[in-house]
Amino acid sequence: MKKILLLIVFIIPLYGFNQEQMIVYFPTDKSYMLHSSKIELKKMIDSKQIKSVIKIIGYTDSTASQVYNKELAERRVLDIKYYLTTNGVSLAHNFSSKAVGEDFNQHVELSKNRKVIIKYEGNALEANQATNLKDLKKGEKLALKHLNFEPGLDQFREIAFPVLENLLETMIEREDLKIKIHGHICCTFLDDTNLSTRRALKVRNYLIENGISPNRLIHEGHGSSRPIHPLPEKNEEQMKENRRVEIEIISVKE
Repeated sequence: MKKILLLIVFIIPLYGFNQEQMIVYFPTDKSYMLHSSKIELKKMIDSKQIKSVIKIIGYTDSTASQVYNKELAERRVLDIKYYLTTNGVSLAHNFSSKAVGEDFNQHVELSKNRKVIIKYEGNALEANQATNLKDLKKGEKLALKHLNFEPGLDQFREIAFPVLENLLETMIEREDLKIKIHGHICCTFLDDTNLSTRRALKVRNYLIENGISPNRLIHEGHGSSRPIHPLPEKNEEQMKENRRVEIEIISVKE
């Protein structure tokens, strides 16, 4: 029973049941999104993954004065709020916003600090999926939604960073967890460039670079040998589900 409870604690930060978050990034000293972030956010809106927005939080790097950065963070919050509402996204009844500016634990890579975090209520489908988490046991795997990579590469897309940050927070808080990271690809029977392994390694290295002991992390790539849907896939949705990264809990210290 103890191990099952630990698994529930591990999963909640990744999905928060029906509350999730997305991070969008900004050019230096600007309040409009990077084009890549705008594309990812528009995809989220068009696919109806955002039911309503709960909170918008704005951040900046520390290259200007604290007062200026607070004002820039506020402009970023307002711009994102305007973009969301003009694209048909509703605000929750308890919606709030906050301009943090530079007053937070800054990432060593400045571009990661120029951001807005959008906390939102997901659609009903993802809520139903989240309620099944209590059934997970040691040895079972969880596919991390939105842990996306650039096509054909082992480079993270912006939409992946909230998932990575939540995974990192869980690994920091739960020092008793040891996990295995499984990489999978879609669309081809051959993994000539070992892409599935490189993507799993990319997740592992992210955790190590942020302080997680390598002894707690194992990674493996499976190519397309373990598809959810038979190859060749019939549509883009099946491709998305086949190209995934899964986390398996392989041990929990008593």
